[in-house]
Amino acid sequence: MKLLVNGENKEFSDGISLEELIRQLGVRKETVVAEVNRRIVQGDQRAGWKLSDGDQVELIQFVGGG
Repeated sequence: MKLLVNGENKEFSDGISLEELIRQLGVRKETVVAEVNRRIVQGDQRAGWKLSDGDQVELIQFVGGG
């Protein structure tokens, strides 16, 4: 299945959840806001949120620093 992730085309297995996508990309789920097709997905909904071919996913990470 093809997804557009942060502007880049990527291939993933069919039926992948948003939570699994975040894990596969090595992103810390505690520090990311996830958006699918311009809709923000709350953290407690990510495990049950199944992605579909052609979905557009944006992952915005918060980084601390000074």
